[in-house]
Amino acid sequence: MARSTTSRSTGTTWKAVAATAVGVVVLGAGGATFAEWSDSEAAATDTAITAGVLDLAAGQGTWTNAAGADVTTAVADGSYLVVPGDALTYRETMTIDAQGDLLRATVAHNLEGLTGDAELLTQLRENATMSLNGQAVTGTSAAVVAEDEKQTLDVAVTVAFDARTAGLVGQGQAVSLGGLDITLTQDTVPAA
Repeated sequence: MARSTTSRSTGTTWKAVAATAVGVVVLGAGGATFAEWSDSEAAATDTAITAGVLDLAAGQGTWTNAAGADVTTAVADGSYLVVPGDALTYRETMTIDAQGDLLRATVAHNLEGLTGDAELLTQLRENATMSLNGQAVTGTSAAVVAEDEKQTLDVAVTVAFDARTAGLVGQGQAVSLGGLDITLTQDTVPAA
């Protein structure tokens, strides 16, 4: 019986197609790619950014009492005896270096570091106030806006022993004022 030439050529054609397909797969696996048109342009030439600065530098602090007397040494060695109606004010001239296009920050006092006997500690914390550059601050903090030059900040934090304190509340108790902190913290950048 004679073989058909049609089936032989069809089989040969399919073998050729299969071999070509295997060749393409092998080329693809080898890292070869097929070219496509593409183009690009530099989006930002000759541009740069620089990070801003937020720094708080301390000065020399002093303590005064309600009569305006400098009691820094007595407070430092624990010999100052506070009584109801007295108020101790800590003053320090600090330097703020705040630079940044969207930089906003908050200056605050923190009395959480104060330690000592509970009744006197509560009195001092509850009656604390702050002023910045002579202006009274509502609450415990105030906003600072970045400027190109360093800013001088006169900070005053007052802790007071309420004059209406009765009985034996706080008598003979001690509080360490060394935990009074002044902080400068960046605020959240405003959203668009």
